[in-house]
Amino acid sequence: MKINPVYKKELKIGVRTIKTALIILGYNGLLALFGLFAFYATFQYGSRYGGTINYAKVLELYAIIAAVEFGLVLFTVPALTAGSISGEREKQTLDILLTSKLTPLQIIFGKLASSISIMILLAFSSLPIISLVFSIGGVTFFDLLKFMVLIIITAIYIGSIGIFFSCLFKKTTAATVSTYGALLFLVLGTFFILAAIAILKDMKAAALVTESDYIRQSRDAGYWILILLINPAITCFSMIEDQIGTGSRFVSFLREFGVTSNWIENNWFLISAAIQGILSIIFIYFSSRLLNPLKEGRNRFKRNDKK
Repeated sequence: MKINPVYKKELKIGVRTIKTALIILGYNGLLALFGLFAFYATFQYGSRYGGTINYAKVLELYAIIAAVEFGLVLFTVPALTAGSISGEREKQTLDILLTSKLTPLQIIFGKLASSISIMILLAFSSLPIISLVFSIGGVTFFDLLKFMVLIIITAIYIGSIGIFFSCLFKKTTAATVSTYGALLFLVLGTFFILAAIAILKDMKAAALVTESDYIRQSRDAGYWILILLINPAITCFSMIEDQIGTGSRFVSFLREFGVTSNWIENNWFLISAAIQGILSIIFIYFSSRLLNPLKEGRNRFKRNDKK
C-alpha cells in the first residue's frame, strides 16, 4: 500500500521534533490535573467532610475528564492545521510541492491526515487517565470507544476548516485567527443565533394577543434548532448524556429553545456526526479547489481574453 508522500514527510518531521513531545506532555498534564482534582473532590473530600462516599458520582468524574479532553481537542486542532498550507507558502515551498505529481487533493489529504494522526496519538496517550473511572466502574469499554470515535470525527471536522482557511489566506496568522473565529461561531455563535430567534418569536407571539390572554409558553425557535447539529460541543454533550444517564437532561436542554422530533433527539449524535462529516468533505473539496494552480491559470487567461 502506497503511503501519501506528504503525510509520510509531515509525520517524520513531526515525531522528530521536540514540539510533538511537548504537546503530548502539556495535553496529558492538563488532563491529568483536572482528572485527579475531580477524583479528589469526588471521593477524598466527600469522605473526609461528608462522612460518605457516593460511588454514583464516578459517572460525573468521567463526564468531567471527557469534557476537558474534548475542549483540549477543540483548542489544539486549529493550531495544528491552520498553518499547514499557508506555512508552506510563507516558506516558499508550496510552488515546489505543486509542481510534483501529487494532486491538490492528495496534498490536502496528506496535510490533514498528519494533523489527525497527532490528535489520535494524543487521544490514545490519554487512555490511562480516562481509565481512572474503570477502577470503580460505571463506564463500559464501548463508551470509551464511542468517545474515541467522537474525538476523531471532531478532529477531522475542525481540521478541515483549518485547512480551508490555510488555503484561503496567504498568512498563517490570518488563517489561525479565522479558524478560531469559525470555531467560536460553531460553539457559541449558534447558541446566540438560536436564542435570538427564539426571543424574537416569543415577542411576536406576545404582540399578537392581549396581555390578559397571553400565556407564556416555552420558547420555540422552530426548525432553527437544527443549527445545533453543526455544533461539536452539543454533539459531545449528547454523547456524554447518553452514556452517563437517560439523556433527559439533553432533551430538556434542547426544549429550552424549541421542540423537535423524538427521532432526532434520540439519534442526535449519529445525525450530527454525519452532518459534520459531510461538511468536512465540502471544506476539503473547496480547499483543493483553492490550492489548484490550474484554476488560477484559467482565471488569468479569462482576464486576458476580456482585455
